[in-house]
Amino acid sequence: MKDRLVILGARGSVPVSGKDCCRYGGHTTCFLAELAGQPIVLDAGTGLLRLPDDILARKELPLLLTHPHTDHLLGLPMSAYLKQPDARLTVYGADRGGKGVRAQLNCLMQPPLWPVRIDGFPARVSFRRLPAEGKIGPVTVRSIEGVHPGGVSLIRLESGKKSVVVITDCTLTDAFRPRALAFAKDADLLLIDGQYSEEEWAGKTFYGHNTWNAAAEFGRDCHAKQVRIVHHDPTHTDKVLDAASASLAAVRPNCRFAREGEVIRL
Repeated sequence: MKDRLVILGARGSVPVSGKDCCRYGGHTTCFLAELAGQPIVLDAGTGLLRLPDDILARKELPLLLTHPHTDHLLGLPMSAYLKQPDARLTVYGADRGGKGVRAQLNCLMQPPLWPVRIDGFPARVSFRRLPAEGKIGPVTVRSIEGVHPGGVSLIRLESGKKSVVVITDCTLTDAFRPRALAFAKDADLLLIDGQYSEEEWAGKTFYGHNTWNAAAEFGRDCHAKQVRIVHHDPTHTDKVLDAASASLAAVRPNCRFAREGEVIRL
């Protein structure tokens, strides 16, 4: 099997629907990486509902969370994988707000917000702290802390000579940018938050995101081979993202807005 990453959801903040968001999709952030035959799911937005059948059929599946804001978790309560009694899901994440991963998920998945806790599904679910460096099968997982209200983990996956870096919900401040560049250096694929236009950026600098131009410049400066801008603002229609696409390519060739359902070969 060739190494690849599938964009299951690329929207930020809340899911959207309608004829104006068909090309880039409306599901919130969720990615499926497959390196050296090892599938790894990154974030559990509503894109998690698009997990392909061959992945749903696997007995064991790792899920890595960048952070527990609800747009990155909304796919879990209705996940088909959790409904399978012979499935084993291992959830990795950093402690947030004094809570471990299980407690974070149960903030959302408990009455009155949801009738079933994460431990109450037929699947067996276990929880682990996201390591600064560790292994999942043949894949090396690295993480560092980013800049976002409540915190966020930046994640790098490596196997052989292939690497995928996910930097979502992280503001590339002047102080943090050098460390982030070193973390993402020479990635085969960089997924990076670029929620806003330059015109929208004023007044949103403390939201924990970036402009799409800043994201494209980061992709250029870290020498990523392929760059996809993710976490599209819910108000940005296909027309808006199409119009901005030329500016991305001008900064970094092979830099595009991520499209839901896109399969990226590494």
